[in-house]
Amino acid sequence: MIEITSVQNNLVKDIVKLHQKKYREEFIIVEGKKALFGAKEENLEIKYVFSVDKSLLLEYEDDKAYLINEKVMEKISTTESAPNILGVVKKPEYAIESFKTFKKILLLDSIKDAGNLGTIIRTAAAFNVDGIILFGDCTDEFSPKTIRSAAGNIFKMPIIHASIGELIEFKKTHKILTTVVNSKNSTANLEAKTPSIIMFGSEAQGLCKELLSLSDISYTIPMKKGVESLNLAISAGIILYEMYKNEG
Repeated sequence: MIEITSVQNNLVKDIVKLHQKKYREEFIIVEGKKALFGAKEENLEIKYVFSVDKSLLLEYEDDKAYLINEKVMEKISTTESAPNILGVVKKPEYAIESFKTFKKILLLDSIKDAGNLGTIIRTAAAFNVDGIILFGDCTDEFSPKTIRSAAGNIFKMPIIHASIGELIEFKKTHKILTTVVNSKNSTANLEAKTPSIIMFGSEAQGLCKELLSLSDISYTIPMKKGVESLNLAISAGIILYEMYKNEG
């Protein structure tokens, strides 16, 4: 076990760089015992672990475990209330070919809010989604805020980015379902008994024309007239529940 007491330590400075997306190409920050346990469960490489509590470091190898003080933890943490343990973990990677075997895939088009993305990841894990595809200009799925919002589920859910060309290939193996505001088809009747991709657009723009052109069938959440559109994470929760309920 190694002890660090200065915020000027070179390793501390390196960890702080991971607060920025451009430095997260290979490793990411994972804050809190629950999220770090999720990384261990999936056998991801844990490069470093930092804690203010010596007892929390005992299960990690001595050359990876760093006992730090509260000032150092506040420096490397991304939250206002610093966690009692923080890890640096190798980012998981997934092959797009493996998604071809998935029965239920969720696609998000240009999602911007990290909290929303994390909540959707958590919801997708709860309702038996096999993987998530991100399309367009999306927020970083491995930002600290997304990881926190996913509540330990970030490493249980395969996530990839795909181009329109790659998505066209999925037409050979999957039915493409889209969510829109004006379809005659209610989500209450949504079934996905064949391999399917369910697509969600951003709250501001909806699904782009490229993705809508791939649609086999569209659905709308039935709502009281005069109510504005729902938050994206709530909409996804409703629809994923309907799919889960109708799986039979």
